[in-house]
Amino acid sequence: MGRRPRGVRTWSAVAMAAVVTLSGGTASAAASAPVPAGPLACQGPVIRCVQDARRTLEGIRDRLGCDHRAPFPAIYVHLERSLETAVAHGDPFDEPSWLAGSLNTGFVNLYLDAYEADRAGRPVPAAWHAAFAAARTADVNAGQDVLLGANAHIQRDMPYVLAALGLTRPQGGTRKPDYDRFQAVLDRAYGPAVRDVADRYDLIVALADDRWNPIAGLTAGQLFRSWRARAWEHARQLVDAPDQAARDRVVRRIETNAADWARLLSAVRVPGYRTIRDDYCRTHTTRELAPTRPR
Repeated sequence: MGRRPRGVRTWSAVAMAAVVTLSGGTASAAASAPVPAGPLACQGPVIRCVQDARRTLEGIRDRLGCDHRAPFPAIYVHLERSLETAVAHGDPFDEPSWLAGSLNTGFVNLYLDAYEADRAGRPVPAAWHAAFAAARTADVNAGQDVLLGANAHIQRDMPYVLAALGLTRPQGGTRKPDYDRFQAVLDRAYGPAVRDVADRYDLIVALADDRWNPIAGLTAGQLFRSWRARAWEHARQLVDAPDQAARDRVVRRIETNAADWARLLSAVRVPGYRTIRDDYCRTHTTRELAPTRPR
């Protein structure tokens, strides 16, 4: 049995120094690895970058239809909408070009790279493999699919993007305040995202609707804060590592932590629940959907 994650016990063209390549799982880090090769490149106004990311994610969500990989890009669309609103309304970020531009674009690209690699049958990191495998075969609910994707993306992907872009501003000073302010964007996206996933894919997710179950929203917020705090700490460890051996140890911690969480999140399964979800999705979605059998 795998170790319990620490969190359970306690509750774009820049060089990426000391990170693993997308297919690397727990492979050793190279001295310099490429930035994610996804299709998004943030050029021009920051809000246009966010809109491009949202439209790309909407395309994946719609192509997937009732496929169990769809809930994660569906909630990601709501996050991008929330960020788009924040940028349009001038939310007080110190460095919006970094937060909503470079960081957001690089982060989305890592998801797109994992998604496309998995579709093509190429290896993906362990946490992403667990998320995609559960979506293909497991009797888990849509909330678990969302959390499995969020775990892989936040706890596994985020440290590498942060380390690649740098934790300090060019003129000096930490970027941590902007990183922390982004939590408000996540919080605003929570309710609409939960309701959308419940409406489209799986009624059981409505149990997490914070309009009548505020504890669910509070618990989810605490979980994501914990994951994001660990991602920043792991990024700091990557940046501060004095040599290749130290960087390799950080990489192993990142990959192992995310993989342990993935095993935890996919442990609960209800036999036959895939069929229930598929029937619900087919009868509660008005537009024509892609086949439910994954490609």
